Amino acid sequence: MVSFVIPGRPVPKQRPRAGKNGNIYTPKKSRVYEETVGWAGKQVFKNPYDGPVSLQVKVYLAEPGGDLDNYIKSIQDGLNSIAWRDDRQVTRLKAGLFVRPGVKERVEVMIQRL
Repeated sequence: MVSFVIPGRPVPKQRPRAGKNGNIYTPKKSRVYEETVGWAGKQVFKNPYDGPVSLQVKVYLAEPGGDLDNYIKSIQDGLNSIAWRDDRQVTRLKAGLFVRPGVKERVEVMIQRL
């Protein structure tokens, strides 16, 4: 099992947007957070896992924010090609959202091969 912490306020995955030219893109705030997630993952993963994995995510917020499933999507997308080759490999998921005033905002991640 591998565990690590993604420091700072988590960012829920935002819906894709259409640019003026009609191209679809991921909003900058989501893209930057996914890069932060990837950086944290690179500190503990040398190579991505093959095969099914279990993902456990604990999201800590000082005040209410987005939906838990959108936080999870940011984490999964940020760890593609780092913790696993594709987030379709996540076949078991356990997640929690904890809102407590004054808490140090972060995400705790645990990943295990199945």
